[in-house]
Amino acid sequence: MRRQAGTLVVLKGCRLSISILSLYFSAKYFGVTIERDVWLLAINVLLIFDMAIWGPINESFRAKFIFIREEEGEKEALQKTSSLLLFTNVVTVVLVLLILWKPELISTIIAPTYKGEQLTFLLFMIRIMAPSFLFNQVNQLLISVLNSYRSIYVPEIAGLISGIVNLILIIILAPKIGILSLVFGYYLSLIFLLILLICQIIFKKIKLFSDIKMIKLSDTKPFILFSLPFFIPYFIGQVALVVEKTISTLLGYGVVSMLDYSRKFSDILTNILLSILVTMFVPILSSHFMKNNIKGFVFELKQIYQFGFLLLIFVVAILTVCPYPFISIIYQSGNISDTALHQISKLTMYYSWSTIAIFFYYIFGISLLSSKRGKYYALYGSFAQVIMILLNLLFYKRLNAYIFPFSLFISHLIAACLMLAKLPYGKRELAKSAMKYISILLSIILLLYSINYYFILLNSAFMILFINIFLLTAILLAALFLFKLDERIILINLYQKVFKKHK
Repeated sequence: MRRQAGTLVVLKGCRLSISILSLYFSAKYFGVTIERDVWLLAINVLLIFDMAIWGPINESFRAKFIFIREEEGEKEALQKTSSLLLFTNVVTVVLVLLILWKPELISTIIAPTYKGEQLTFLLFMIRIMAPSFLFNQVNQLLISVLNSYRSIYVPEIAGLISGIVNLILIIILAPKIGILSLVFGYYLSLIFLLILLICQIIFKKIKLFSDIKMIKLSDTKPFILFSLPFFIPYFIGQVALVVEKTISTLLGYGVVSMLDYSRKFSDILTNILLSILVTMFVPILSSHFMKNNIKGFVFELKQIYQFGFLLLIFVVAILTVCPYPFISIIYQSGNISDTALHQISKLTMYYSWSTIAIFFYYIFGISLLSSKRGKYYALYGSFAQVIMILLNLLFYKRLNAYIFPFSLFISHLIAACLMLAKLPYGKRELAKSAMKYISILLSIILLLYSINYYFILLNSAFMILFINIFLLTAILLAALFLFKLDERIILINLYQKVFKKHK
């Protein structure tokens, strides 16, 4: 499983590189401007609707599909999936038409201070982006189907290619048509991804579209009922995002873009980890649980848990010790002031720490979902979102934009602790591993801070970042053996294979 996760991380790393390049060119052409604020508000509000309405089904689909396939057979599972795909498409089309007709219903909530030209431009952008709602939802379900058949690489490769297409279009079109280049790039990448996913389903001979005449509305019932407990936390979660976007617009023009620039790196890391958890973790854990294989369940859970923590240690340590050099390399050539760069670097550091709480939240929640204890995942997930909303509303005037990473960290950490207590197996092992890896992270950060303070006296942001990455890699490799972490076995095996080949 570690090898599969490693390959997936490499693919995600390639997509990360493309995302960083997209951020670089986005900062270069658009900076911290009202145009980019409007683009972000439009695309995010549609993603919020998608998550609020279909997020629970998308997240729980893989586990339920495997349960149906094990209990009723593959043909029945695919038949129900076809009905679900048609149902979600019809409902989404109706919602898209409603948004096209009355975009004001959205704009007054997310941007109450926008007037005149800003409001007109926001309404235009909401309308032009509305159809992407449908393409995105279809892609999410098709990826879920492929993941259920252990096809984890092709969706990532397809996403990588579509990301490259998006980047090329931004570079070519941004100087000519401005912010609309992001629209063209986004649509083309979604359509390209859809084509690749359909081709892969056909290639894998997954009979998803074979019995269209047999599609029945009642077939969607198992998926909807299974996902029902998650509609409350997802809905509250999207309310939390709307509250965040609304507060961001109240804090002034450019704040939406600034938060997006600073949160992007932690979001990318979270998406990498979540993708591994959802695409690999849910099908494997669900299978172990259905077969009553407790040892297999705990073993796989602990493996991916520790693997994910190592990724977190590397990224969080770098973004804590030298956030400004990292941010300045990515954004300084863009239309962003030095003051804004310093604020973005601080926010980036705080958001990086929030990924630890989010990682705990998702890995424990998905473990509960895979062991048919999804109601606890839903309950504590709702609790986390309510805490986050309250913290944002109570303290945004005092802490300004910094309240968002703090509320994200505190709310998800509390929920994660409550979820850990409800896990059916492996609670003690996971708690001990968490303490060990957090201690390693804090020790590494303290050591890097000391080295930077006393020995690294450079003005070059690139050299500071390069030296810190080199030092962190060396320290982390040493920690694997010093603390006898399980991951050292992978390095030993790799060394032995290479040594034997040369010998």
